[in-house]
Amino acid sequence: MEPIEQEDDGLAGDGSTERIIRISGDISQEIAEKVVLFLHRAVETPGEITIVIASEGGSIDDGMRIIDALDIAKTRQCPIHTVVQGKAYSMAAYIACMGDTRTIYPHARMLFHAGRYDLEEDGVTAAQLKILYEEMMVADRTFERILFGVGVPAANVAEMLSKDVYLGADEAISLGIMQSIETEII
Repeated sequence: MEPIEQEDDGLAGDGSTERIIRISGDISQEIAEKVVLFLHRAVETPGEITIVIASEGGSIDDGMRIIDALDIAKTRQCPIHTVVQGKAYSMAAYIACMGDTRTIYPHARMLFHAGRYDLEEDGVTAAQLKILYEEMMVADRTFERILFGVGVPAANVAEMLSKDVYLGADEAISLGIMQSIETEII
C-alpha cells in the first residue's frame, strides 16, 4: 500500500503503517475522495483504522461518501476509532460518531444540527426547493440513525436536529456520542 501523505489540504494519512488519517478543514469533494481512497487501501489488511477529526464540517454529500466508506470498512474486519481533536462541527460530528471506539480530547467541542444546503443562488425555483427539502429529509434520517446507533436518547436526537447544539467533551460522553477522553497524542 502506498501511503497518502498530504499537507495543506486538510488531510494526512498513512495507510501502510499507522493506519491513521487526519481530516481537518472543510469536508469537500477532494477530502472525501482522499478519505475513500485511504479506506479502500487500508481495508486490504484487517486491523484498526484511526480517523482524527478537527473540522468545522462541510458538504453533506461528501460527508455521506465518507460515512458509507466507514460503514463498509467496518464489515472488512477493520474497526474504526474516531478521535475529535479541537472541534468536530456539523458533518464532521456525524463522521466522528461512526467509530466503533470514539474518543475526544478534553477541550474539544462538537456541534450537531439538521442538514443545511446553501440557498445563496439567485433564482431558486419552487421545484428546486422541493428537491432540496427532500434531500434534507434523507440526510436527517441518516443523522437520526447515526445518533440512535450510538445510544443518544430520542429527546436529545430531536433537539439536536432542530437547532444548533454545541457539546463539550464531558457532555458528548454523557450522551453516549463519544465514549471516553483521549489521553494519547495522536
